[in-house]
Amino acid sequence: MAFNFDSCPERSGTDSTKWHRYADKDIIPCWIADMDFTAPPAVVEAVQARAAHGVYGYPAQRDAVLASIVNHLRRRHGWEIKPEWITFMCSLVPGIHAAIRCASKPGESVVTTVPVYPPFMSAPVLSERNPLKLEMVFVDGRWTFDWAKLEAACAQPHAKVLLLCNPYNPLARVFDRGELDRLAALVRKYELTVCSDEIHCDLVLDPAAQHTIFAAMGEDLAARTVTLMAASKTFNIAGLTCGFAIISDAGLRTRFRRIIQGLSLDQNVFGLAATQAAFDHGEPWRLECVEYLRGNLDLIEQELKSMPGVVLRQRPQASFLVWFDITALGFEDAHAEFEKGGIGFGNGADFGGPGHVRLNFGCPRERLREILRRMKAVVARAPGQVK
Repeated sequence: MAFNFDSCPERSGTDSTKWHRYADKDIIPCWIADMDFTAPPAVVEAVQARAAHGVYGYPAQRDAVLASIVNHLRRRHGWEIKPEWITFMCSLVPGIHAAIRCASKPGESVVTTVPVYPPFMSAPVLSERNPLKLEMVFVDGRWTFDWAKLEAACAQPHAKVLLLCNPYNPLARVFDRGELDRLAALVRKYELTVCSDEIHCDLVLDPAAQHTIFAAMGEDLAARTVTLMAASKTFNIAGLTCGFAIISDAGLRTRFRRIIQGLSLDQNVFGLAATQAAFDHGEPWRLECVEYLRGNLDLIEQELKSMPGVVLRQRPQASFLVWFDITALGFEDAHAEFEKGGIGFGNGADFGGPGHVRLNFGCPRERLREILRRMKAVVARAPGQVK
């Protein structure tokens, strides 16, 4: 490999949210969704060059950055967009709030599924909307929607917005075209606005999976969709706070921009430089990162064979996140037990999935081996293992 994913900088003591949580404790953090890998060299160089300028005033939306996004989406996903469809913001979370508020009124409903990225559950409540939460189901070897319950929710007259996460966090599903077509039919039938979080779309690990951007499936769907994206997850630059929304419909875009002004700063001067460099020059790094993550996932599956009670129902198709069912272990508070064993998982309860934990495997392989070694020790003393 041209890039060394086995050797990463020390992150403790560097103002890292991920590592600060367990400062001064022998707990390996693998909870929040950023990787421990150094960003692509082109990104580091772009940020250093921008820093060397010495003036960090309010940035403008430069044509070159917009062109990078347009070209990336054309090259990687075959989606033709216009620069004026793009709206920058500090992260995707304000975009979720703005999408809900620009397409619904207080007291109306937002359809979402669980377990899911926590803001999908909190944003409707904070926006004074009613969340209609439906559980994902495991059918024929894969996680998918409960179609009957989903249609029943969408059919409610007060349902106005559908929140879509594709690839799905934390289940790491890449929905296939058949599933998205069924979803599109419901959106059209019940005239819903869609907020589609597609931030993990460039980290597809399953060679058989093909990511499809929801808004790219038809002009009518694009007109009722707010697509949320960023280079942050793929190229590990979340701390540079530069996300963007893509909205083709002028009316929806105007409403979104009016609301987002009160929720988010437009962009970050370093984030813009990093985003442009990542999309223009980061492809070789991205490809090797995907291969490395596949290797980490292979290791996880291999080691799980000696961890009875830890269930991985479906191999992740995308991202660097894996969702374990650990109910069979029999712990009263499994997340706390794993912390005692030196592992800082994401707590499934935060995603609406109690009895589960989420592991971020975007780390050097030796660190992952140590996480798995510690997991085995915790699993070995679980009440559910007592014969």
